[in-house]
Amino acid sequence: MKISILYIFLILFSACDVKNNVKFDKPVNDVNEKVIIETPSLNFDELEEAYDNLNYDNAISDYTNRLDGNFRVVRFRYFVVFSNLEDRLTYPIIDNDIRHTIDAMIDNYIIKRPDDVTAVFLFRDMDSYKSFAMKEFGIEESDLSPYGFYKISKKVILVRYASWKGSVSHEVTHAMLQNDFPEIPSWFNEGFAALHEKANYDNGNLTANFSWRILALRRAFDENTYYSLRHLMNTKDDEMYSPRSSFYYAQAQYALMLLQQKGLLEEYYKTFRDTYSKDHTGIKQFEKLTGMSIEKYEEELIEYIKSFKQEFN
Repeated sequence: MKISILYIFLILFSACDVKNNVKFDKPVNDVNEKVIIETPSLNFDELEEAYDNLNYDNAISDYTNRLDGNFRVVRFRYFVVFSNLEDRLTYPIIDNDIRHTIDAMIDNYIIKRPDDVTAVFLFRDMDSYKSFAMKEFGIEESDLSPYGFYKISKKVILVRYASWKGSVSHEVTHAMLQNDFPEIPSWFNEGFAALHEKANYDNGNLTANFSWRILALRRAFDENTYYSLRHLMNTKDDEMYSPRSSFYYAQAQYALMLLQQKGLLEEYYKTFRDTYSKDHTGIKQFEKLTGMSIEKYEEELIEYIKSFKQEFN
């Protein structure tokens, strides 16, 4: 019984998917919906940060009439946030999750910042999220994740909020990467975003923590279905976003997490971005930086993954 439950868990809970440039965030289980509570002590006017070269008004005027009156609108750097969550939830999502993700990306990784505003919609319930996604963006109900997506062509992020999930940081990471590394392969894009789902912010850095994604790796070890790191780095989108996506996301996350612990992630990102034309997979850049073959690194990676013994048993 324990194995069957884990199997269902892993099949359902692979983070983003790509269909027609939509990156979806997929579910594990449901959460209790919350009721809006007014908290006047939170000063959203002071929280707002707007840049003169970005046109927030277009996004605001475009979407305001499509939403009901329960949405708070906040201009924040490269984003306009529309939220019908409680203020006590909206405020820290902006002040912590979004702020820290932006700061970490700018301070450590990207050169080219977003040149346009991305609208971020935070929904407190499934009905409003589903209705808006289907009506405004033509997402089929059968394809719609219960938790969120980033639609690149429309410059929008939709999230049905769940406190235990890192959807906001994940999708904001995608948006921050898009202009700086537009050719970024999906394995690297998703692994990078997954790093920020559960991370500590300190001194301008987001340091990834152990997370639930390890379950997909453990299952692969148990069932002898583990694919090599070289295979991951050569995957095309149709395979990356297949039913095996939970494994690929986890493998990419932990490969980059170990690289981060070695202090090499920042250099690898910049080298891969700047020399992408020399190797679209990132393998040559990886091997040159680490001084070892990808197979040798993978031996270390497997030991690293298996060193997490107690959590999520």
